[in-house]
Amino acid sequence: MKKVLILLFVVFIAYSSVIAQERDSALVAKVFKHGLNDAKSLFTSPVQWSGRQWLTAGAVTTATAAVVLWADEPVYDFANKMHTPSRDVFFKYAEPLGNNYAFAVMGITLATGIIAKNNYHVETAFIAAESYLFTGLITQAVKITAGRKRPNADGTTHPHDWEGPFFNGNSFFSGHTSTAFAVATVYAQRYKHQPWVPIVSYSLAMLGGLQRIYGNRHWAGDVLMGAAVGTATGLLLSKQWQKNPIRFYPIATNGGAGLSMVYQIQ
Repeated sequence: MKKVLILLFVVFIAYSSVIAQERDSALVAKVFKHGLNDAKSLFTSPVQWSGRQWLTAGAVTTATAAVVLWADEPVYDFANKMHTPSRDVFFKYAEPLGNNYAFAVMGITLATGIIAKNNYHVETAFIAAESYLFTGLITQAVKITAGRKRPNADGTTHPHDWEGPFFNGNSFFSGHTSTAFAVATVYAQRYKHQPWVPIVSYSLAMLGGLQRIYGNRHWAGDVLMGAAVGTATGLLLSKQWQKNPIRFYPIATNGGAGLSMVYQIQ
């Protein structure tokens, strides 16, 4: 939750800097209204799902339940037999894929957009940050409710230890995996015209999920559900942004570089 709050603060500062430049209270209100609308669309989306979407959600839920019931323990045993010094080093550097590396990619994209005066890159950074934030909030809410013990918890090697709301368990589902896929999906959608981007984005996100299993931080079912939730969030927000009348444009003045906002009249 700490990382989510940090991101929220960063996004708030970014919006504040834009607001300070624009000095338009009506436009500022539209920006925050859009963010609230995105949150509303995300959290109420199941009500508007089509039959195909409900079928997909049911398939993912069923697959996760099957993994939890029958595959979590064998996967845990297999992962623990695979440890070697070289693999330990490799997966050690893969661990930040769900947080630090994601922050770095978003920051680089935003900076590149501002320097190159590329509106598309700037928008992508904001969408990815929004996807990370909302996915983090959903993940924490489910963790608190489920109360599943992690595989590396004291005295725990059994995948069926679920203590329920407000207990110490916080394994289900994987936050690193969900946020990694939330950011990866935004980049995969926004840059799908470059075939290598979706491949690299999802490969890195998957590697982050595998690290959580290899490092005994999560069960396989935690990673599977985290990947599904992150992907769904990234897809929804990417589509929502296409309807967004607010656009961010990089600007350069004698005082330095920054962002301006333009509200497109429909």
